[in-house]
Amino acid sequence: MAANDSIADVPSLTYLAVMKCYRLLVHGVLDWLPEAVEKWEVPESRPSGFYCTRHTFARSADDATEKVLADVRSYYEDTTDWFAHDLLELRLEIDEIGFAPFYQGLLKPNLGATFYP
Repeated sequence: MAANDSIADVPSLTYLAVMKCYRLLVHGVLDWLPEAVEKWEVPESRPSGFYCTRHTFARSADDATEKVLADVRSYYEDTTDWFAHDLLELRLEIDEIGFAPFYQGLLKPNLGATFYP
């Protein structure tokens, strides 16, 4: 086998972006619909928003943002009755984004959130 007949042509892969681990602080705003509050008698002490942190691997901050916002929206729409009964609208935004140690992306995801009134 000749020297330039390698199995993996590593030098040609230099154009690929490197995956990085990102840490994102997500702010979710819960816009309760007025008719839902009346129909379902949602108490006055209902939450108006939440914060949660997610880690993800992505090639860029934009890719990380897109991925995490879709994951958080999907998680809450699938696991809470608030969305099943169309009681509210969910607005999501990223408050902070930064790099995280690689191992953080390998840990079991923390799906918790801190809700505020």
